[in-house]
Order: sequence, then C-alpha cells, then structure tokens
Amino acid sequence: MNEREAVHTLARRYCQEQFREWSRRYAEIQRSQSRRAGDYSPEAYDAFPRYLILQAILRSIEALRPESADTVNSLVDAMTVAARDAQNNLTAEPRNAIAGKAIADERAKFFAYVRSLTAEPISWPAPLPFRRTLTKAESDRFWIELQGKWGIDGEYWYPLRSTDLPRGMLSFHTDYFDTAKEALLRELLTRRGIARIWELREGHADECELEIVLFEPHYNGAEGYWTSGGSDWLVYASHESSITLAGDWLVPGFKEMVPDCERYRYGGPFSTSDLRGTWKWSDAD
Repeated sequence: MNEREAVHTLARRYCQEQFREWSRRYAEIQRSQSRRAGDYSPEAYDAFPRYLILQAILRSIEALRPESADTVNSLVDAMTVAARDAQNNLTAEPRNAIAGKAIADERAKFFAYVRSLTAEPISWPAPLPFRRTLTKAESDRFWIELQGKWGIDGEYWYPLRSTDLPRGMLSFHTDYFDTAKEALLRELLTRRGIARIWELREGHADECELEIVLFEPHYNGAEGYWTSGGSDWLVYASHESSITLAGDWLVPGFKEMVPDCERYRYGGPFSTSDLRGTWKWSDAD
C-alpha cells in the first residue's frame, strides 16, 4: 500500500464507520420514539440524512482510483470534489431544514477529515476489501453483455419471467439460500479463480466492481445481478425473494457442493416451512 492508497482507504473507512454510527443512532431513535406514518421527529431528521449522505460520499470516492492521482494532495482534492457532488435520490434537495443542515454538516466533516490527512504523517490503515463504483460507460457495456449472453432486457428475469427455467439454471427462495449457501457460492467462485466480480442493479444505481469477499447476493430495494469477465455465470436476486444461479459450470458445481439442493427449487415469494416458498398467500407460514 502506498501513501495515496492509504489516504483513500482511510477516507473509505471514515465513511463506513460514520455510516454505522449514524445508522445505530437512528435505530435507537426509532425504538424510543413512536411516530405516525410519514412523520419524523426533529431528532430523526437530524440522523438518517447523515448516513444517507455518508453512503453517497462513500460511493463517490470509491469511483476514484488512487493510482490515477499524481500526488496525495491531488487525490484529496479529487475526493473533496467527489464528496461535494455526491448525491442520491434521498439526499437531493431535502425539503426539511433540519435534514438539509445535517447533510451539509456531514459533508463539511468529511472535507475536514480528508484535508487533515495531509497535515501530519499518515497512520497506515489495514487494507479494506476492494470495491470500486462503476462508471456509466462500464455499466452500459456490462448490461449490453448480459443482454447478449443471458437475454436480460431490463424486465424481470427467471424465475419471474417464467418458472420453467432454461437448462443450466437453479432458483431458490431466500429462506433456503441463507448465509451458509452464500459462503459455498463464494467458495465455488474462488475455486474458479474469480477474485473480483461486477454487481449491477435495477435502475443502474450503486453498481460496482468488488472483491469476492464482499459478494452478498441480496435484493436491497433494487434487483441485482452478479457476474465477472466473460459473463459465463450469473447470479440474480429478485424482489420476489428469489435467488437464481446460472452457468454451465456454476450450477453443476453448486449441485456437487449441495447434493440435495434440487429438492428446494423456488416455489414462490411467500415463506413456507419447506423453504421453497409459494405463490399463494394462504399457503404461507
């Protein structure tokens, strides 16, 4: 790790730590205060916009490549500009004055923090797993690749497109595809020599290249697709509690690691005791 990488890592870590802290504070406020739908207290308006803007800042600085900066000072300048312009749908033009002040305050704190990194000898941080926000050009190219390889056209994919899956696909309910199955999937990808993957999202927001250790195929309010160079495998997480695996080597490899997985093929979005799910609300647990 060189000096520029250290500064970039410290900036990422700052955003992550502050995000967790403000998320924790907001959760405490939610537990201690009752509210009507759509009605937030002043304390809440002073909390949740902070972690939202910290996440936006984090994604913006993760779009920067520290090796592209000539000096540490130029990298700090680039991170300051990125943080100044960072935005998402929930932080743009806040209508509440308290929320607007909280967002401005967190930006100012970040500016002060990154500028302080050049004022004294750098404290060398432990490396963080690699994560880089994709450019629009990269995102567009990867989506075109997925469309050509897998027929993904911006609409729902399997099993929502059809429960009759093409050859070389498996779909499961998220009740079955738990953290243990995710770990097995990461292991399978690692055995294949895959160290970094692409995460693409419905709406094209928060898309990234990430280290395999960060791979967690979850629906997060936007449907997700994960693959790597060549797109010869694919994982898809839908809004209907489904996880789909696809690929001529990925699916047989997963079946070998989990021999009884065929028993748990996806049956619908609602939870059931057999972990397969159902399309009928009346049959759900």
